[in-house]
Amino acid sequence: MKYKMQSPYTQQGAVLVMALMMLFVLTLIGVSSISTTSMEEKMSGNTRNRHLAFQAAESNIRDAERIITNNILNPTVQFTAGGGANGWYTLGSGPSSAEAVTPTWWTTAGNNSTPYLGTSAIQDVATRARYTIEYLGQTTQAEATDIEIQGGEGGNAGQGTIQTFRITSRGTGLTDNSVVVIQSHFGKRI
Repeated sequence: MKYKMQSPYTQQGAVLVMALMMLFVLTLIGVSSISTTSMEEKMSGNTRNRHLAFQAAESNIRDAERIITNNILNPTVQFTAGGGANGWYTLGSGPSSAEAVTPTWWTTAGNNSTPYLGTSAIQDVATRARYTIEYLGQTTQAEATDIEIQGGEGGNAGQGTIQTFRITSRGTGLTDNSVVVIQSHFGKRI
């Protein structure tokens, strides 16, 4: 007599199907997390690039303020004679807000701007930051509420006329695609 050995449980491959489904779900989760990580890496790189451009433009503003403080003695003569030379402009002759954000304005011949001259240059920028200084005229202490004033304790002490300037600065990050343009008003007692 021949005996057939039969298992009490007949297998239909259900465990294999479930294992494949679990493997598929885990693969989807892995691919999704890799995609998310890649996107976050790009975002942090763009943020770093933007911050670098801002730092370059901001240090350029401070450089221009130093130039005004140390070198501008008679703005009505120095800026009238300059006519845009060295990036110094008279009222209304500097870059407009629309021109300041146009990359070609900063590189076109005849549109003079000054490159960053500070001692602590920002490293890794694509293009050296540039700025212009526009002489806005005279104002009094009472009218200069939103202007950073050089000289005096906290910039607010003293009497007399304040010479005001608008500084426009353009900085780039690691590439020329990340650009920051900022403006600052600065006053000096002369």
